[in-house]
Amino acid sequence: MKREFFLWAAILAPPFVWFFTLLANFALTPLACDGTGELARRVVAIVAFLITVAMGWLALSMCRQTSVEAMPAEGARAERIRAMAVAGLALSAGFALVLVAQAIPDFMMTGCS
Repeated sequence: MKREFFLWAAILAPPFVWFFTLLANFALTPLACDGTGELARRVVAIVAFLITVAMGWLALSMCRQTSVEAMPAEGARAERIRAMAVAGLALSAGFALVLVAQAIPDFMMTGCS
C-alpha cells in the first residue's frame, strides 16, 4: 500500500505542482509592481522545482528498488511497479524542464517598466 501511494505521488505530483504554479503566477501578477509579488513568484517557482525534483528522486529510488531479476517471484507486479516508477521519473524530468522554462521570465525580467 505504501509503495503504491509513493508511485502514484511520483506520477501525479509534477503535473499538479505545475498547474498550481501556473495559478499562483496568475494570482501574483497584479502584485509584481510593488516587489512582494515578484519575490513571491520566485519563491513559488523554486519550491515547485524542488517538489518536482523530489518526486523524480522518489521515482528513481523506487525504480532502483524494484529489479525484475531481484524479484522473480513477483513477476508482473514487479514490472508494473518498475513501469510506474519510470513513468514518474519521466514526468518529473519533463515538468522540471517546463517549470524552469516558466520561471525564466520571473528571474530575468521585472514586473513593471
